Amino acid sequence: MSISTFTTPAQTLLVPTHFYRHKRRLRALLIEGEAWFVVRDLGKLMNAWLEERAARNLDADQVCRAVIRDDNGLADEVELMSESGMYATLIHFHHPENRCIRQWISHSVLPSLRDAAQATPSEVPRRRLLRWEQQQLSVLDWQGQMWVPVGDLPQVMRIGS
Repeated sequence: MSISTFTTPAQTLLVPTHFYRHKRRLRALLIEGEAWFVVRDLGKLMNAWLEERAARNLDADQVCRAVIRDDNGLADEVELMSESGMYATLIHFHHPENRCIRQWISHSVLPSLRDAAQATPSEVPRRRLLRWEQQQLSVLDWQGQMWVPVGDLPQVMRIGS
């Protein structure tokens, strides 16, 4: 199975939020309102080698590759796992500690991640309804710019001419 790559406009580096449990880091981020976790970090927390297994055991919509900013501000291409993929992985690799990891993520990591996103609304893509020349167009408002779905471009071109 091939892993899809999440790309951002102009290849903007995604900035993960860092969480620590027993001195081990878990980088997480919200992409389009959904929580994603760095597979390598989750594997270290679980003491399991997940990078090869994640693509094999999870559905295509549960894993992807993305370019994030590392600790030095440089680009780092990593494999990400969705929230549902994380829960499936914790169940699949049954270990007593995984229950504590799940509780920590559910009760601390996810609420903190979502609260931080609400505090910085300009970084979260929002769907908007744009009224233009007596028509409506669904656009994505992200980082101060309006993004039009590719499928709607013919309609935009007709309106603009």
